[in-house]
Amino acid sequence: MRVTYSDPVRDIQVESMDGLNRPQEPVVPFDLCRIRLGEVQAVVRKARAKAAGGPNGITYAVYKNCPELTKCLWKFIAGVWESGEIPDSWCVADGIYIPKEKDSVSFEQFRPISLLNVEGKIFFTVLAKRLTQFLLANSFISTSIQKAGFPGFPGCLEHS
Repeated sequence: MRVTYSDPVRDIQVESMDGLNRPQEPVVPFDLCRIRLGEVQAVVRKARAKAAGGPNGITYAVYKNCPELTKCLWKFIAGVWESGEIPDSWCVADGIYIPKEKDSVSFEQFRPISLLNVEGKIFFTVLAKRLTQFLLANSFISTSIQKAGFPGFPGCLEHS
């Protein structure tokens, strides 16, 4: 696994590239306000109920089917946001291997994925949405070039 999935030049310092300009100062500030209940509910609503749970075994279905528990999670997530301290349990993943081919037998024929606790995934999804809004609002990313991963854009398909 170490040979297949490691980066042998990971520790080599990368020098700054000539010709890169610093971006202008942002016009629209990053949203640093407390995480809102609606943001958490939107992530839970959009998530697949049958998605596998992480090390704690809790799936999105728990929060989809219990709105009061989602409110408790929101309060916890809001506290994490304000403290800036990410719980250790959100940084732990269960690694599993999915076969790339029907009769996979060698290690190279499997694709590793990491299953994280959904509570952390919800938190980081809210953060990612805020970051996306910040980047787009300040034109730090050109959607004429970078399309994948941005809502409302067709993604890589258009480029092919």
